[in-house]
Amino acid sequence: MPKKKKLHPVLKILFALFIVYVSLYIASASGYYESRIRNKVTITDNNIKEFEEKIQNGEAINLDSYLENDIEDYSNKMSKLGDNLTLGIEKFVTKGSKVVTDIIKTLF
Repeated sequence: MPKKKKLHPVLKILFALFIVYVSLYIASASGYYESRIRNKVTITDNNIKEFEEKIQNGEAINLDSYLENDIEDYSNKMSKLGDNLTLGIEKFVTKGSKVVTDIIKTLF
């Protein structure tokens, strides 16, 4: 049996990125995200109607039961590392530009 040729690692990465791109494109084209947003609006409309009915009936109202808090924290070690790296680069560029302007000021 002849040996199979192995794909170059760069080609593997490009193929994986292509698969991700195609799947995101299909999700976008099929209206997946729009339907999720529409469902959230429908739930909110139902909450508003229920809230108004309770007000008309004079019942006790707890606002926390009507408000949705969908804040999700997607941070992980890599994103924190990226944030710290960005802050370090920002400090370096800021201090470097200050040094360069100070040098230019002393020359003129």
